[in-house]
Amino acid sequence: MNISILSALFISGLLGSFGHCLGMCGPLILMVSAQIKKTGKQAAPLWFLYHGSRIFVYIVLGSIVGGLGSLIGFGSSLSKVAGAFSILLGLGIILFGFSYLGWIPFGKLKGFGWWWGNTINKVMEIGGWRGVIILGFMNGILPCGLVYSALLAAAASGSISGGAAAMFSFGAGTVPVLLVLAMGASSIRQRAKLRSTLTKIAGIFMLLIGTQIILRGLSALHLVSGFKIGKVVLW
Repeated sequence: MNISILSALFISGLLGSFGHCLGMCGPLILMVSAQIKKTGKQAAPLWFLYHGSRIFVYIVLGSIVGGLGSLIGFGSSLSKVAGAFSILLGLGIILFGFSYLGWIPFGKLKGFGWWWGNTINKVMEIGGWRGVIILGFMNGILPCGLVYSALLAAAASGSISGGAAAMFSFGAGTVPVLLVLAMGASSIRQRAKLRSTLTKIAGIFMLLIGTQIILRGLSALHLVSGFKIGKVVLW
């Protein structure tokens, strides 16, 4: 997986978590925080389990889509079909970027369905470290446009390991802000202007990732020349 894309995914996850994750995952994080307090145990290990299980879901999803990408020849042996598919994936990521810039009403998924609320209530009854882990898994499968755009980049990695690395980088970027929220800095959620700005910056990084993946596809089709800075291959 290209180091520049991994870095961009981390930054996108970090900035996107300010603008998007606080609003979408914030209520769930606060519920988990209350759950952890009820245990009377040290919070740090339980938060590690929570975010670890959430990111584990991302890694599994990234491995799956990366594996699917490898089936059509991504990576060092890009074929014409893979090159064309890379361009399509890049365009998909750019569409998500446009949505986070507010240019198109697409990708900001809302609503969890009645089953989500019922499941959350049942998990809250479980309590303890098992309940925390299950809530982390549920957070990992939460419908989210930002996650979907990262998965498109993971698919373009063209390998199981590359897809896993892509989603780990993205997931790791989302952790700091959610940890701050869990420690009581919920006032961040009220700063709508800051959240909006950071969401748009995350959208810009998605545009950059999408553009880079498109250029990889064009390079594979021999329509543009490859480019690298030192040992870092950009496309």
